[in-house]
Amino acid sequence: MAEEVSRETLTGALSLLVNLGKVLLQKAQQDAAGSLEDFVPHKITTLFGLMTAGTNLYKSLGVRKKSEAEAIWQKYYAWAEVREQVEELLQLQSEWDSFLDSVDRGLQTTDGLLSGAPTADNLNPETPFTNGRTGESVNLGQYLDQGQKLLLVLIRHVG
Repeated sequence: MAEEVSRETLTGALSLLVNLGKVLLQKAQQDAAGSLEDFVPHKITTLFGLMTAGTNLYKSLGVRKKSEAEAIWQKYYAWAEVREQVEELLQLQSEWDSFLDSVDRGLQTTDGLLSGAPTADNLNPETPFTNGRTGESVNLGQYLDQGQKLLLVLIRHVG
């Protein structure tokens, strides 16, 4: 965890995440307003920008986990600037949750509909996926055994 984070670093990092998150949410809402069926396979990459923004927050605070970032801002929550940014971040999180819930409802893919499916303990290397960045059809085996750690992000859409 980071040794010491200055007020400017903390408030600046939180502000950057909140502002970028708002811009990305607005873009995602505009994209989804056109067509949900088009949004999910072609424009969901907007979420990659949000992941990058979160990563940048962690890097600027010198942490690796959400709990470590939260510990820092809890330590300095008495600062009005920090409190304001944290409250804006929590509000943004709520707005993103609402937006994604509306996408689920629009596509009729709620957790209730999906919960009847059995949970897999493992995936076959021949499991087909769509590369979110390129739209290319790929299989899981193409990404295994490359000497790198694999981060697999499964979007909540089953189509």
